[in-house]
Amino acid sequence: MKFAFKSIVVATAFVAAGAANAASATLVAEGPGANGFAFVSGGGTLTFSQTLIDALNTGGVQVVAAGGAQSNIVGDPGEYTAVGVTANVSSITIGDSGTGLVQQAQSVGGATQIAGAVKGVSYGGTISVTNLRIDMVNKNIYADFVGAGKNSTGATVNVNASNVLAWTFSDVTGPAALGEVATTIGQEVSAETVLSGLSLTTEGFNHLKNGLGLYSIGLIALQGASTDFGTLTSTLNVVAVPEPSTYALMGLGLVGIGFAARRRAAK
Repeated sequence: MKFAFKSIVVATAFVAAGAANAASATLVAEGPGANGFAFVSGGGTLTFSQTLIDALNTGGVQVVAAGGAQSNIVGDPGEYTAVGVTANVSSITIGDSGTGLVQQAQSVGGATQIAGAVKGVSYGGTISVTNLRIDMVNKNIYADFVGAGKNSTGATVNVNASNVLAWTFSDVTGPAALGEVATTIGQEVSAETVLSGLSLTTEGFNHLKNGLGLYSIGLIALQGASTDFGTLTSTLNVVAVPEPSTYALMGLGLVGIGFAARRRAAK
């Protein structure tokens, strides 16, 4: 009996230790929890800077939400005073430290920009930028680019690129770890983080240029906005849940109680 009990104790201890040192986990919205947290829902809002809005207004570029995203746009094309697009966050990846350090977030949907032919600005075209993947560790933002624009010869230039490094960001405001806000088991809370200092990469710039058919003044306007693109605000609704190690320790306790009861019964 001693051997059996010791075996159970050792096995349970290994389960607890293994759970405590689990790898990073990807949590999906409304899915099961892991590493101490469950992800309920979330959204990521890209708010265009005034510099970028001015660039859009230069060519009368229209912005609409795409892929199920929602837009918050004030004004008509060419006269925008505010542009923002909110996409649903479908999953997040958190670290294994037990603090819920957010390593990555994936959104679905985005925005479509439509440019007409404007002399000195654009030959005309359309580009959709969707499915942002935010790498919090390296401060990179990836996206899918799909569209087609005209060039100086009138030919169509197609754009179809997935998971492109589109922006980098320099500053993060707000909690970086879920454990900073989700402290009570079972209580849903919101964690809001603002990413600023968004800079358009060369590849991202080229996809926008080709998709919108930009030239001359259009290129200058986009170049001016490339280091002042806007901000990305992420809102995550999460719940703290018991760690697997907690259940393992509970199991160990029940085993101990059962063993003590059997010893008393044997006496």
